[in-house]
Amino acid sequence: MWISILASTVAIWMVFKLSKVGRRESTLPPGPPTIPLLGNAHIFPTKFAFFKFTEWSREYGDIYSLKVGTDTIVVVTSTKAVKELIDQQSGLTCDRPKSYMAETMYGDVHMTLIKYNDDWRLLRKNMHPILTPAGAAQHQPIQNAGATQLMYELLHSPERFFTHIQRYSTSVITSIVFGKHYPHYECPEIDAAFKSIHAAERVFGIGAHPPIDQLPFLNYIPDRWARWKRMAKWGNRLSTRIYFHLLKVCEQRIEQGEENGCYLENVIKHQEEYGLTRKMIGYLGGVFLDGGSHTTSAFLQTMILCLIAFPDSQRKAQEEIDSVTGHNRAPRLEDFTQLPYCQAIINETHRFRAVAPLGIPHAMRADGQYRNYILPKGTVIFVNTWGIYHDPDVYDNPEVFNPDRYLKNPFGTKTAVDLREFRNINIAFGGGRRICPGMHLANASLALNVMNLLWAFDFSPATDPGTGKAIPTDVFNYDKGAFYAPVPFQCSIKSRSAETASIIDEELRSAQTIFEKFAGTDTIEVESVDETF
Repeated sequence: MWISILASTVAIWMVFKLSKVGRRESTLPPGPPTIPLLGNAHIFPTKFAFFKFTEWSREYGDIYSLKVGTDTIVVVTSTKAVKELIDQQSGLTCDRPKSYMAETMYGDVHMTLIKYNDDWRLLRKNMHPILTPAGAAQHQPIQNAGATQLMYELLHSPERFFTHIQRYSTSVITSIVFGKHYPHYECPEIDAAFKSIHAAERVFGIGAHPPIDQLPFLNYIPDRWARWKRMAKWGNRLSTRIYFHLLKVCEQRIEQGEENGCYLENVIKHQEEYGLTRKMIGYLGGVFLDGGSHTTSAFLQTMILCLIAFPDSQRKAQEEIDSVTGHNRAPRLEDFTQLPYCQAIINETHRFRAVAPLGIPHAMRADGQYRNYILPKGTVIFVNTWGIYHDPDVYDNPEVFNPDRYLKNPFGTKTAVDLREFRNINIAFGGGRRICPGMHLANASLALNVMNLLWAFDFSPATDPGTGKAIPTDVFNYDKGAFYAPVPFQCSIKSRSAETASIIDEELRSAQTIFEKFAGTDTIEVESVDETF
């Protein structure tokens, strides 16, 4: 008898507990209706999630919640919420969600993805020499040289502009961080770096794997039946290969007395003093490689796409540059402060097609309160950058690329918008304690290349050889990965004058003296990795 009573009691208790799974607590922000057990998992978007997140924000407000099983997700879609929650409460919101895929692919020392702990603080501290504007400025010579080489490549083989931009964005990072310049896209290291980054996109893309962290028993499924596990381990092999190959090249150069002032040289020399393991140093370099190469290339590719689709912006920028530099020299970084329209093009490109439309999710370190809501420990927070930058209540015609909006006020908003809700740091670089560590390096690279490309070239739609008509420009044809980068497209790139072409050729010859410092002796071959999974 008592066994039956006990069994019934346990059954009732289990039903009661299960009935709460997936239910939105009353203390959370509102959101789409949930169903038992699943919560909102059945309607969670699996590709281009930021479109759906933005749609929900228009219905439920600038902060709303989703339930996926027992987990809570909060989406913020206003600069006010980002400023107040991510920035001003950064001590609470600086964690990262637990992620099986992140741990499998990157282990426990990749600063971008690990929890907010002592290792994270140590790694961040050792980034300080490159975090400040003054620290970033020390690397301007190689950035200038790299930007010059990109102009040279577009001048002499414009049809390969997509891969030229990828080579530049990767090589400038490997030069600054590891001290190694790669002059050709065909270099194995460039290929390995981009394969590693694309692996991360596939691993972390929404919908790329089942809800492993919500259903831990899935981890026990053998690899041969779990493609997502094979994919994460494949990504680990790729990233480890390139990080530690580049680290070994840097170490070899130090041993041979061929230092060139790259960032990691100082870290390696003071490894024991700083309390870093070799693994930490390798992944420290990897953070810059992952965070800087694809984002910079995607930005520049997007900018070219926008210049083609909205040619008036190109004309205005070229007129501005010509008024400052003339036609007898290329722009220099110190010219940038005199080029407000070029600055506006950069801001508008960030707004129009953010490279990371949802950023990297934050997580609550402890229970916290925002407005009248209680956000429990472990709550995942997405900053919906896309939704913020495409809010029609904030921006006039947000679906139109219009740099002129940033000439009216520094945030490009409608006149009636309260600018006190904004912050000086672009949301594209994240926020709080997790703000992008390479922000100043990135800004310098973008400024140099935007000025150079607009000074040197005319960009226009490619011509269909069959019809002789311009090929339509599709500003929505983008990859479905974690980063928002345009699918390779065709365009016409022509030098603005013979004099411009001559200056580019001459400046590349001058840049060779810089590249020589970053060539070094490299007798190490990058290891191959089986790319099947």
